[in-house]
Amino acid sequence: MTTEIQNVVVVGGGAAGTMICRKLSTKLDPRRHKLILVTARPYYTHLPPCIRMVVTPQGALENQVHIPYDTLFTGKRSIGRVVIAKVVGVDENDDKKGGKVRLDSGETIDFAVLVVATGCTWEGPLNFPDGREELEKWLAEWRDRFCKAEDVVIVGGGSVGIEFAGEIRDLSPTKRITIVHDQSLLLNDAYPDSFRKLAAKNIRKRDVEIILDDAIHDLGISDASTIRTAKGRLLVADLVIPCRGPRPNTSFLAGLEDGPINHAGYVHVIPTLQVWRHPRILAAGDIIDRDEQKQLQKYPYHADVVVRNVLDILKGRQPEALYKGCYERIVISNGKRAGVTYYSYWGPELQFGDWVSQVTKSTVFSRDHAKQKLGF
Repeated sequence: MTTEIQNVVVVGGGAAGTMICRKLSTKLDPRRHKLILVTARPYYTHLPPCIRMVVTPQGALENQVHIPYDTLFTGKRSIGRVVIAKVVGVDENDDKKGGKVRLDSGETIDFAVLVVATGCTWEGPLNFPDGREELEKWLAEWRDRFCKAEDVVIVGGGSVGIEFAGEIRDLSPTKRITIVHDQSLLLNDAYPDSFRKLAAKNIRKRDVEIILDDAIHDLGISDASTIRTAKGRLLVADLVIPCRGPRPNTSFLAGLEDGPINHAGYVHVIPTLQVWRHPRILAAGDIIDRDEQKQLQKYPYHADVVVRNVLDILKGRQPEALYKGCYERIVISNGKRAGVTYYSYWGPELQFGDWVSQVTKSTVFSRDHAKQKLGF
């Protein structure tokens, strides 16, 4: 008797997707299942060093941040394959017991269970192209802009905006750098006011101006090299960096019934990380609609829940693993030698300045740390 091979398809080769593939590759039976990763890039991109990478060629970080998928599937290499493509749609069977994903090539891939972990897209210099040659050109163009700019306006004072300010200051002590943020303190209210003030103090000490409770909606620079805020303030600018937050990559799910995508593009999941009213589709990583910051250290917990529940679904059992949330932690670099760090760990809140942040961030930047986290 021949057993039909069922496909488990993971869409998205970022941190969450690769962790899930790695764990599933050790659990699935290759005689019964095939594990397929569909990803737009032929390599995993380790994001923490990318702000520094796009600002300066020093350290040639582009040679460190990309990790190939050739060791993704542990032990049972026959269990999986990687498909380099973009998913443009998902079609479920009438009984919602499986379906198919549609690729930009026109091909389709059947699935018994689908996991979506497509992450988010940033504006501006972090909106990397997928190909290596295109990326090299992208980096050269942006590095040239950062080098030549004298008046830089950063739109958005979250961690990304703060880190851009620190890296630009490392380039030159004379550039004028301004952060415009639409809240009364930097970052957001996921963090206590004391830490948000500490972050502001840390970046201000490097001669970075901060404008709070204001915004910039039109990013265009005038012929007079100025840009105007929402409250009418005129700023000198020859380079504007949008850091207003990422957009979830979920448009390909728009055709699903019952509208599991919210107004901001995030996926509504139940505690099992199954997509609401779509029991054979699970989601993880940046795209899920959970009240938590989107950060890599949470994704091992997402992956544990998703893997356990995928196995239950394949065995015809009701999924029981629940995602109960995770503590908040953040390390924000301020160039190479400064920064701030926050830990909550469900209890006492800890805050640190330059030395701890510098050591921690340098560890997070490393390729070996990324491979360790991903289990490679």
